Amino acid sequence: MTQKEFRSLFEKEIPMYRAWGNFVTRTVIEHIPQNIDIDMFFKIPPKPRVKSLNSLIEKAFYRKDKNYTDPYAQITDKVGTRFVVLLESEIEILKDIICKIPYWEASLDKDYEDQQFKSPTVFEYQSVHYVVKSTKNFEYEDVIIKERTPCEIQIRTLLQHAYSELTHDTIYKPTFQVPDKVHRLVARSMALIETTNELFDNVKEAIMKKYQNDYEFLNILNNIYSQILTPDISERLNITIYDAVKDINNQITPEILKDYLYKHPEIEIAIKKGYQERLLYRQPVILLLSFLAKENRSMLRNKWPYTEEELAPLFADLGICPYTN
Repeated sequence: MTQKEFRSLFEKEIPMYRAWGNFVTRTVIEHIPQNIDIDMFFKIPPKPRVKSLNSLIEKAFYRKDKNYTDPYAQITDKVGTRFVVLLESEIEILKDIICKIPYWEASLDKDYEDQQFKSPTVFEYQSVHYVVKSTKNFEYEDVIIKERTPCEIQIRTLLQHAYSELTHDTIYKPTFQVPDKVHRLVARSMALIETTNELFDNVKEAIMKKYQNDYEFLNILNNIYSQILTPDISERLNITIYDAVKDINNQITPEILKDYLYKHPEIEIAIKKGYQERLLYRQPVILLLSFLAKENRSMLRNKWPYTEEELAPLFADLGICPYTN
């Protein structure tokens, strides 16, 4: 294939690659578990990107390290998307999701953990790369996505992303000779990043261990709520409220709460009524707040971490006077 033919074909297929990148990105996001706050999970909003034509031609025809026999078919990052999270343990969540989605075939193109195992004394560029290919022709955004159309997915921690932004084009895709001193500095920075990522995971593990019961109770609230409505979870909001009010009634258990909700259908009615207008009503912790509003209203008002104006609608919707015991 000549450069002219290559250019002509890619320009024709750009809308397909753009639509495919959008589909892959949105599909992964839609499969994030409901108990994860997406806005907090992704440290940079995921956004697919179609490779520029010049970049693609350079890679296909001018890269001596790439021995392509059919560059148009063999280059799999004509469109790509990137997911940036905080912790290495969160990378595993995304890897599991990507491998289970039925709309594509996923192949692990690069895994930094495997590289570390094979070269334990080398510290260099880290990222998890998947190539996903559509399993059939289908239409999306008014464009036909052809079977076997590839998209590259990169998964990184925030620290790995910062490292890549600084070094990837100048160190690993060099256009000039990089001094040995710079290579050494880069290796030292990656060693530090590996250590920091590990420490971050240790911190998260310690927090989860200390507050394991709290997280388990919040997950149970989420399961109960999901039987009523689809939650729109703000992890920060749920944790802040739960941490403030959890000691008001130490006797409450999931079983007690379930039974209470069954005996007081007005709670479900009130939540459904306010679901569209109030963020609080879309949070699983609203179930516990409703119980406390009816049974421990005075203490709830005292422990409530926000303004009374934010709590008042709940009392009103439940037909409760907040100033009585």
